[in-house]
Amino acid sequence: MAHRKAKRPRHDPSLLQDEQLILICDWGGCRKLYQNMELFLSHVADHAGQVVVVITGEESTITCIWEDCGFETSDEKEILRHIYYHAYHTKIKCLGANLIEKLALQGCLLDPQTRNSVPELSGPLICCWDDCKLEFLNVQQFYWHVHTHSITNDDGERKEKKCLWTNCKSNFSNKFKLRDHLKSHSQERSLACPTCGSLFASRTKLHDHCLRQLPLDANEFRCSECNKLLPTERLLREHVRYHRLVYTCSHCPIDEEGKGRSFPNTHSLATHISYCHSDSRPFSCPEDDCNYSAKSQTDLSKHLEVHANTLWYCCEVSGCEFTARNSATLQKHVRKIHEGNVDPLYECHVCQVRFQASNSLKNHLGNAHQIFPLAGNCRFK
Repeated sequence: MAHRKAKRPRHDPSLLQDEQLILICDWGGCRKLYQNMELFLSHVADHAGQVVVVITGEESTITCIWEDCGFETSDEKEILRHIYYHAYHTKIKCLGANLIEKLALQGCLLDPQTRNSVPELSGPLICCWDDCKLEFLNVQQFYWHVHTHSITNDDGERKEKKCLWTNCKSNFSNKFKLRDHLKSHSQERSLACPTCGSLFASRTKLHDHCLRQLPLDANEFRCSECNKLLPTERLLREHVRYHRLVYTCSHCPIDEEGKGRSFPNTHSLATHISYCHSDSRPFSCPEDDCNYSAKSQTDLSKHLEVHANTLWYCCEVSGCEFTARNSATLQKHVRKIHEGNVDPLYECHVCQVRFQASNSLKNHLGNAHQIFPLAGNCRFK
């Protein structure tokens, strides 16, 4: 499969016109500073070419020495994708810090030890636009490349812009909406929290991330359905939408009350139909002699872990079956679950009991207060 280095678009859509970048390299204590993403990528590429392979018997291990990371793999392509994501993550954390400063938001209160945690990229980065099929190791170049399809797909100012991504039939009124839509296919996240490293697809999502961490007494807007308190009227409206499941699946049977299974938005309905009522599996495993195909790029990426010769780290606490693909994630698990070194961050809006995990709060709401997620949802909104 072809590999290509993508050029940065004339105007990087992730940057505002006056956006300032302060990009500090965290590779092994390097700390070199750049203000240009292309120069920063070139610098990180030099580090990527210097990774040390440790050979033990018949196994080889490559370790990422980015600060607070510790990711290990035996796959040379995977370590390159991983290192380049650190570079991209540095950029979007900077954009996140800029936004928080501009809006004068309260900073994130979550554990800063996760600030350099990045998504696992065990599968290849492949452009599925029409018959493109180019593969990338550098995630920033992959995103830049995908953006070019929204620019070159110019059918005239008055015509709809069609998405030609595999198995997508969406149309948009202009190239800017198409560009934003393509992020859902490439899984591009435009911003990250500079404190905890969490990724976000939009400025609004990062804004909400900070607002949701305000103390309960700062939340003034109460949901009349479940009494949950929220910090803004907009977040309350968004929350209430999940009490009103207005999109009904025409394939599911009708219940005793004459209602079919319903969803709060068209995306949730489309996902349900794809997984429950469709046999289409357009994403095929690229490995030889493997006939697996998936319903989404995310599912395919998870499957590709089967083929990757990646080391797994197992929790050594008796009775715990937790596993992780890197030592940093395992250490976070031990601190949080077994050592109790993380302050509780999830508070019950009914009785103010606090929990370290959202799932524990969900179980508490059901057991203690008989409050459950609505039908069609596996979690609270």
